Amino acid sequence: MDFAVPILVICGCFLHFVAAYENKTASQCFKVERGQPKINLNCSMINDGPGMILMTSAFHGRSYPRQWPMVKDLTKCNHIPGVPLKCSYCPEDCTDSSMNLAYDWTKCTGKEECESYVMQASMGRCENQYSDYLHVDYSCIPQKEVFDICDTTDKWVQEGSIRSPNYPNHYPTNQKCMCTLEAGWGTNGIDLTFHELLLEKNKEDQTCVDWLMIKNGNQKTKKCGEIFETKVNVPSRKIDLYFFSDDKDNDKQTFQYFERPLKGFWVNFKFTGANIRINCKKVPLYDPILSEMTRPTTTTTAATTDFTTDVTNVTTTIRQPIVKGDTRKKKVGRNNSVHKVGASQGDSSSASTISSSIHLISAMLMMLMK
Repeated sequence: MDFAVPILVICGCFLHFVAAYENKTASQCFKVERGQPKINLNCSMINDGPGMILMTSAFHGRSYPRQWPMVKDLTKCNHIPGVPLKCSYCPEDCTDSSMNLAYDWTKCTGKEECESYVMQASMGRCENQYSDYLHVDYSCIPQKEVFDICDTTDKWVQEGSIRSPNYPNHYPTNQKCMCTLEAGWGTNGIDLTFHELLLEKNKEDQTCVDWLMIKNGNQKTKKCGEIFETKVNVPSRKIDLYFFSDDKDNDKQTFQYFERPLKGFWVNFKFTGANIRINCKKVPLYDPILSEMTRPTTTTTAATTDFTTDVTNVTTTIRQPIVKGDTRKKKVGRNNSVHKVGASQGDSSSASTISSSIHLISAMLMMLMK
């Protein structure tokens, strides 16, 4: 079943048409004459160009027993041309979507065409009966309406999508790019939907190696690792999206159960009630935001060691003897200058007292000798 939804976007003195997208279905029986059954998704040609696959839903179904009067009314069934009726979904069929974990549908996301092997399964929601077919719903999004974050773009749209360079294939190294999204008016905030994000993450400390950053005023949030079909509302009419990749060309990483190709990202944006201006460009090396987010951290251990050594040396150099047991401080002079007892005036007073005692003892000795 295919249908198109044209959207007219009006802004200023020009019109921008957002190309129509198509919703499609695919279905596959598990009993085939030869080989292993597989299902095909195809967005290679929609309207006037290729599209990108965006998965909507997938489920197993059982077609027996069916009530024949309903089966004869094909308008009630999702009958796909060229596919046997017993392999097509009808509303009365028992279905189960809980087995989707057995399929990695992310390998199809963003591609023009995709083929995946399928297998029959016992459906827990259908009294453990075995499925007869697998049904898939997906959309074809026109490639020309998905903006590359590193391409120069300045356009007004009602909604759209941003992707990493070369998506759905691995993104290049040394990428530094940004897109600014700014709504004409309103207070609803910008809605971001991460259809897919696969960017390298450090396995040891879980920090981002390559990242997509959302900047809203002074707030900055990095996204990396794996993210699928996640919605985020940013409470602002204007945000910046920064993309950074380092100089290491790592194209795969293991996340939980799967080793996945690092495809980059595909993010949809929308602002309810207003058009959005999208402005994308490459970012120079001296960009202050990029410099702040990529500045290398200092090694705390080395800094502490050096600092301790310096303090020890300085302490050894300036250490002076003081009067034992007297560490008091007192104020002297009109301007209340602080001096330590046992230094300067204290040392002079002690020396004077000792000198007087010596003279007195010497005088007494001379009198005795007479």
